[in-house]
Amino acid sequence: MTQTIRPSDIKGHASWLSVVKCYLKCQKVMNTKLAKIDLTAAQHELLMNINHKPGSSQQQISDRLLVVKSNTSALLNKMQQRDLIERRKDPDDARNHQLHLTPIGEEKLKQSMAIQIEVVQAMTSVLSDAEIQLNHEVMNRVFDSLNQLNEV
Repeated sequence: MTQTIRPSDIKGHASWLSVVKCYLKCQKVMNTKLAKIDLTAAQHELLMNINHKPGSSQQQISDRLLVVKSNTSALLNKMQQRDLIERRKDPDDARNHQLHLTPIGEEKLKQSMAIQIEVVQAMTSVLSDAEIQLNHEVMNRVFDSLNQLNEV
């Protein structure tokens, strides 16, 4: 008779579960707080990425966010309708558009960044500097390990 392995039997399951719970809680808190300024976490991420590299194409933004271009397109359309971003013709390639924040988008980003800072500070306020550094190193190793699964 074969014995069924349960997730809780696997080494590190409790640790993995705590990471997942923290991530989901962070997303929920961010979305709840961002909703008060009429944004979602996805919209905040787009504003941050466009601000970081003004003039990026939709494809470049999709690649940085690790989402499919069609999802990014729908989100950008909504944000353009709300006058948060604008698409400008690429002077080097008329088939492409460059993405830029509008003044309204810049102001919305200031508000959403204040929320992100508040959430990050709440998360890290219970940790020492050494714990923050250790967590950073451990999560990078975990990320690299997960990356290797994609390469197989």
